[in-house]
Amino acid sequence: MKRLIGLGLTIVLTLSLFAGTASAATATAAVKVKLNGEWVIFPSPPVIVNGKTFVEFRTLFNELGYDINYDNATKKIKASSQLHDIQMTPTGTTALVDGAKVPVNGEMVLMKGRTMVGVRFISTLSDKDVSWDSVKKIVSITDKRPTAAQQAELFAVFTKLGAAEDKGDVDAMVALFHSDSPIKEDASTQIHEQFAKMRTHTEYMELSVESFSSKEAFIYSHERSNKVSGEGFFPGATNEIYYTLRKEANGQWAIYGMIVASSEVVDENSLWAQEVSVADADKEALIKAVQTQLDAVNAKDLNAYQSTLDANDFSFAVDVLSMKSLFDDKDLMLKETLERSAVVEYHEDSAILLASVHYDVNPGSGEEPSTYRSVEQFDLVKKNGKWLIAAFSNQHELFGEELDAA
Repeated sequence: MKRLIGLGLTIVLTLSLFAGTASAATATAAVKVKLNGEWVIFPSPPVIVNGKTFVEFRTLFNELGYDINYDNATKKIKASSQLHDIQMTPTGTTALVDGAKVPVNGEMVLMKGRTMVGVRFISTLSDKDVSWDSVKKIVSITDKRPTAAQQAELFAVFTKLGAAEDKGDVDAMVALFHSDSPIKEDASTQIHEQFAKMRTHTEYMELSVESFSSKEAFIYSHERSNKVSGEGFFPGATNEIYYTLRKEANGQWAIYGMIVASSEVVDENSLWAQEVSVADADKEALIKAVQTQLDAVNAKDLNAYQSTLDANDFSFAVDVLSMKSLFDDKDLMLKETLERSAVVEYHEDSAILLASVHYDVNPGSGEEPSTYRSVEQFDLVKKNGKWLIAAFSNQHELFGEELDAA
């Protein structure tokens, strides 16, 4: 993850050691460097000069999350992360950090043909804590930890998010996404669509700060969401989500990004309990669409398979290519059996069919066969009177379990 540069730093200057090229180190030791507990391997060993540790610049910057542009003629370093930039030269008395001048005293030197930088100086600019074990000669670089007050500010975002959700205040929820967030528009659309038909509640069971800097934080959340009221299918589940928070111009933390690491349905029975009443003919048509796709998979018939899909779905081509790769495996024998189904959401031109599918898988090539049961959510749309399946619906698993082979 890209790391940020703290601007509110106090830089302690020492006497000038170099005029651009280091002539000799007053002490050389077998120094090692760790970043968040992992060893950092440099192409040339770190060295100690007058009590200050220097390391090869490119490796350090890369490990700290920067992209580098290096001018070999002038030895000028330009390092940039998602939010920040550092520019420095061996003879410079200042470094340029996000356009602001920061005093620097011999923190970039040339040593035996290599460009070296002060590990503490660069790491501190990158909002890291640095410690030194003089006995083991180990430099430890670690992510900063927030104070209790700073952590409270971060977690307050989720308190506000939960309160807005419980009130059904969609605008307040969307306002908690960062103004520059690449997911804000999609999140706004999804939240508005969801709350137009149902109300949900999210319990944030565990929150922890994975990394922290003055302008960005990475938060782990273990949360549980369920439907409270309204219409529409909603699988209650516990989710592990990693949120990226960034500060707005006004200094308030906001959600910049999120990654769902895992999702687990709380109760399978609660899925089937959401079955809705539809006309028998409509239900049969939906089941037939899914059964036709299963038959195509069993027959390894790519044309028949793609005919079951909504060709206007943006993932259509990728889904077809994925299944072609599966079908081209001559050793693989796959049988999919529809065991149970329920219409859990129905509209004039869209529907969701919940399906329990039994898989018999024989990989061939001497591998052991296996059996598996999967409860899947098939999203369907009606085009020209025909129900078609959204791409990758057969991979939208809500619940699954291994079964004993027959």
